[in-house]
Amino acid sequence: MLPMIKSCWRFVNISTIFFAIVATAATLLGFAGSFWWGFELLEHPRLQYCEILLIALGIGRILRQRWSLIWLFPLGINLVIVLPVFLPPHHNQSLGINAPTHTLRILHANLDRQNSHMNWAIEYINSQTADIVFLQEITPLWLNQLQRNLQNYQLITAEPRENSHGSALLLPTSPTQPLAIKEIHTIYLPDYSQRPLIETAFSLGETEFVILSLHITRSRNLGTSAFQQTEFNAVANWSQIQQKAGKQVVLIGDFNTTPWSSRFRQLLKDSGLNNSQQGYGFQTTWLASLPAPLRIPIDHCLQSQAFTTISRKTGINIGSDHLPLLVELRLHERPKPPDWNIAMRASQL
Repeated sequence: MLPMIKSCWRFVNISTIFFAIVATAATLLGFAGSFWWGFELLEHPRLQYCEILLIALGIGRILRQRWSLIWLFPLGINLVIVLPVFLPPHHNQSLGINAPTHTLRILHANLDRQNSHMNWAIEYINSQTADIVFLQEITPLWLNQLQRNLQNYQLITAEPRENSHGSALLLPTSPTQPLAIKEIHTIYLPDYSQRPLIETAFSLGETEFVILSLHITRSRNLGTSAFQQTEFNAVANWSQIQQKAGKQVVLIGDFNTTPWSSRFRQLLKDSGLNNSQQGYGFQTTWLASLPAPLRIPIDHCLQSQAFTTISRKTGINIGSDHLPLLVELRLHERPKPPDWNIAMRASQL
């Protein structure tokens, strides 16, 4: 029995060392995404690298292998990258303590065009109390099912497609917010993209804001990886144009990238938006069929400075490969600038 136990431990030890070496190599190669598109993909499973390296450290401690402390180096690199999503966000002090506020609940769900459990998704959506619902991967069949079976939400606009490019906007049949739609457009980012994106301008109180339901291309080869970067650049430019026009901005959807990827961090910088995930931890969304430790967060909500996140959570499995994302934002109304013409006329009386 003792030789068998030793053989088992030897197998576990060798296997753990092998996977720890792979995780270490992937940790470092993930920084080389600019050299080859495949290395960029290695940025995403950093949570899993941490798990593998922690197991390797634990096995090394049990076997009293002091050299195994070397795994602290790649573990530390990954922890520095992934743990900041737990840090509380920096609040914009210019919003004003006494400024009027509104709360806004936004639900995003990638339904998966091949979802064989449509009733799961429809029951989940009906059970929510969101003010705005954006759905992705809407096919003609999905659209028909939604129109027939959704009771608490009404379809506002939809762009159904047989592929994964479809999307839809829903609003509650009994709204609880004085939310008014100003404009709805279908846009393409960049303009030669084949994926329609729903851009909706709303007004709430004295503030106008625009929400873009965003679905970014999944990086699968050199061409799609390059196009994904082009999409991120176009989205950042769109965000800047909206904000320069005096509008507040929300991006929500399937970004097909993790918050610790270099592309995501660059998007935050270039777009001038904040990550709603800040302070709420990992909240992994894909693959929904996997246990949480094996999933990665690729569904996101970014917002401009007038918004703060007051609640953020993932939903239950709705038969899709993605978990839904429900975000509650607080909208701080911007004080109107003084009308100097009125002030001058009053001073002359």
